[in-house]
Amino acid sequence: MRGELKATDFLMRFMSKTWMTTLSCAAVFAIQPAVAEVEGSGDHRLIPRLDGSEIITYRFVEFDRVTLPFGPRNGNGFEDERTLEGEHTRLTYVLRNPEVTTLQVKRAYRQGLEDAGFEIAYAGSGRSELGRRFHAEDAFDRDRRGASRRTLGWTRGTDDRDKRFLAAEHAEEDVYVTALIYNNRDLEPVIRMDVVEVPEQEPTLAMAAPEPAERQPVERDDIVAAHEREDLSAEAIEESIVAEGRVAVRDILFEFDSAEIIDESADALATISEVMAANEELDLLIVGHTDNVGDFDYNLNLSMQRAQAVAAWLEERHDVDGDRLQAAGAGMMAPTATNRNEDGRARNRRVELVEL
Repeated sequence: MRGELKATDFLMRFMSKTWMTTLSCAAVFAIQPAVAEVEGSGDHRLIPRLDGSEIITYRFVEFDRVTLPFGPRNGNGFEDERTLEGEHTRLTYVLRNPEVTTLQVKRAYRQGLEDAGFEIAYAGSGRSELGRRFHAEDAFDRDRRGASRRTLGWTRGTDDRDKRFLAAEHAEEDVYVTALIYNNRDLEPVIRMDVVEVPEQEPTLAMAAPEPAERQPVERDDIVAAHEREDLSAEAIEESIVAEGRVAVRDILFEFDSAEIIDESADALATISEVMAANEELDLLIVGHTDNVGDFDYNLNLSMQRAQAVAAWLEERHDVDGDRLQAAGAGMMAPTATNRNEDGRARNRRVELVEL
């Protein structure tokens, strides 16, 4: 079955360094689960892992544009590059055995990739083949976080001959892989791998219908239509004043950015006059409140003007004694709901009656 390898044992029972040299090509692949220390990591479905190696960094992006080197570095960049769009898996493996050489790892990966259906497009070793500072290119170093510098970084002050590179593409599927192989600072083989799988059809993001920001209605008809009436009765107003010393009347509506009372407020104002008529000893502080949209001083002044407009309506249209009414403006200082959405702001735009 394509992508699966017949696993054989990678004999690690070395009796001497001399015997280790004779086994320079003995490293083989085995499909293994991802190591638990990198949460959510895993091998690519087509690419086997070197037996005994661990994943030390992992990053997966569902769709991205990636440029992979497919040739040596010539001083101005890579002689051959592939710019691909698709699933991008970036893995770093470490084989915690300094006795294994990068040459063994390269040959094992080459054989393993070919057995998995890949064709080797480029292979090189050392500065003479790869070019000067081939390994230091950002293409290999980008987005590899999560491991220590000692484990992830390459050995300093050593010859570049131990740095190896493979680039391959799958013979049947649109999958591309590069592998940079080198020794870390503990002289353990490290494999920095990039895999790009190009989909048959580019995934697209669904577009939602536009959701315009919530805004206060500004036209008279819209203000009335958006308002949810409470229709407080005289009894309800009186009970709240007796129990709490205050009552919020939200059915008093004003023109946008104005102290002009909208005619649909008439019923609420008539009910207040009934309460005043039934309670001759009741004096009221009429307090205007606004939301927090706009300047503080402006809102404070607007709330005062609206309170004065209510007092004037009661005095002129319902013959309420003006000495029993006092107007005040609180602006945005006493919200009863959040000002982060229009529903809350609408509740904060109100008139309150406070017993004097």
